[in-house]
Parts: sequence; structure tokens; C-alpha cells
Amino acid sequence: MRRVIGVDVSRTFGEVVFWEYGKLQHADRVDMTRTAFEGFCKALLASDEVVHEATANSMVASRVRR
Repeated sequence: MRRVIGVDVSRTFGEVVFWEYGKLQHADRVDMTRTAFEGFCKALLASDEVVHEATANSMVASRVRR
């Protein structure tokens, strides 16, 4: 199963969508605090592909590890 997660990063939250089984679904928002974003990342599958917007907060998001 291929699942792609997109995160539109803003200053205080990230808007999350999932593409799975050929369908796009809005997931929710995740707070862009380190704790909240780490929690979001821990819920991901090892096979998930995550893409996020290249913006000011994107460096913070890209450094978070599962």
C-alpha cells in the first residue's frame, strides 16, 4: 500500500492530507510545535511518503525524526 501525506506548513499549524488508494482525503491540522509535530510523525507508517511545503517552518518540520 502506497500512502503519501502532504503537509501545508504555516506558522502555527500544518494542514494535512492523505493520498491513499487513489483518493485524496483531508486529515486534520497539526500544531507546528515540536511536541505536536513529533507526535504526528510517530503515528506515521515506515512506508509513508511525506511531502511538505518549502517555507520558513519547513526546516523545523524536516528535522523531526520518528
